[in-house]
Amino acid sequence: MFKRELVRYAALCAAALVWFGAAPAGEVLPYQLAGDVSETYRLLTTTYYETVDPRALLAAASAALTDAARKAGTPIAAPALHVEADRDATVAELDDAIASAARVAHASPDSFAYAAINAMAKAVNDRYTQFFTPAEFKAFSEALDPARIGGIGVMIQPDTASGFARITYVLPGTPAERAGLTVGDLVTAVNGSPTKGLTVDGVSALLRGKAGTVVAVTVARPNATSVVSITREDVQPPTVIYKMLSGGIGYVWVMAFGRSTPNEFDAAITRLNAQGAKALVLDLRNDGGGYVDSALDISSRFIANKALLTVEERGRHDTTIHADDDPSIALPLTVLVNQYTASASEITAGALQDDGIGMLIGARTFGKGVMQTLTPLPDGAAIKITTAHYLTPNRRDINLRGIDPDISVDEPRDARFGDIARDAQLSAAISLLQKKIATKT
Repeated sequence: MFKRELVRYAALCAAALVWFGAAPAGEVLPYQLAGDVSETYRLLTTTYYETVDPRALLAAASAALTDAARKAGTPIAAPALHVEADRDATVAELDDAIASAARVAHASPDSFAYAAINAMAKAVNDRYTQFFTPAEFKAFSEALDPARIGGIGVMIQPDTASGFARITYVLPGTPAERAGLTVGDLVTAVNGSPTKGLTVDGVSALLRGKAGTVVAVTVARPNATSVVSITREDVQPPTVIYKMLSGGIGYVWVMAFGRSTPNEFDAAITRLNAQGAKALVLDLRNDGGGYVDSALDISSRFIANKALLTVEERGRHDTTIHADDDPSIALPLTVLVNQYTASASEITAGALQDDGIGMLIGARTFGKGVMQTLTPLPDGAAIKITTAHYLTPNRRDINLRGIDPDISVDEPRDARFGDIARDAQLSAAISLLQKKIATKT
């Protein structure tokens, strides 16, 4: 027994010796993985908004390689990585360590490269700086810019009273709208299959299908049930939903700031104006942010020729971004915010509050006053790095503080956004706008 353990110990020592040596000839990282490592190291040491000690990055990478080797069943000592005078030489040493660790562990080099990159990203001790594997980056991108899907163009949720799915939103210009489906309709069957008791995902799976195919949707309304044949199309899941409330008050909920959000927002405003909107509620609750440019675009729909925010970046003079002199919306406005209003949505909320365009109603926002730059890496992965700190137009620093609303209204546990009867914050916004409308008339 002792002899077998001694042989095993000798093998581990040999593995450790290989670790510390340079990678054998031909034992190098694949070109794209090496690009991932090099670009991440460069960006972290040159663009992170505070100075980063490269020794901390290398120490984190070394520890991560040791941990990855242990998980692969090859416990070996960490390599000693050094900051060389030349950045390329430093990265080459790191590449060698990754390639050697993967070879000794008989593992794919990408898992070790990703472990090292992820550790370096975490070493700056910033919760917003993050590494994404190719699969994670794909999921992250689709959350902001969802891919088009074959369907009819409705949003649904469970209807507890009936057990069916209730339509909560009909996307403009979609097959569902052309077929006459409306908010409140109950979907009781799809292609003859009852939907009672199914989850939202289950009903959605029945409604979706290849563009050009026909789906029979059984719709129940008070005192009437009908079967509607609808031809599916490729539909873009929305980041903006809207509806007209009583009294000529338009309601627009921006759920995220994706690339298409400004266009969706403009389309919503156009339709609300056509319906005679006299005022507007902009709902930014639960909007975790997204692309800064999209937030600035939407802010500039209300603000003319004034500051939208000031950006502070490492090694650069402060930059103040201004709106142009052509706002497209002049309606009385209120803005709904809560503790999950964050990042890009706080940019819009802060700009509108500072300019006096719209009063904020709800609860204090999240408090994320920093910006990230998202950089795709050569093999499909990506690195998101905090590169700037921003201030509102009045140079308020909201980071870790949030934005206090002008009118605080608690959000009940059973709140249903957009439903006046179960949305106290929306009700408060409507009351304020009704007074403004009365004053104007």
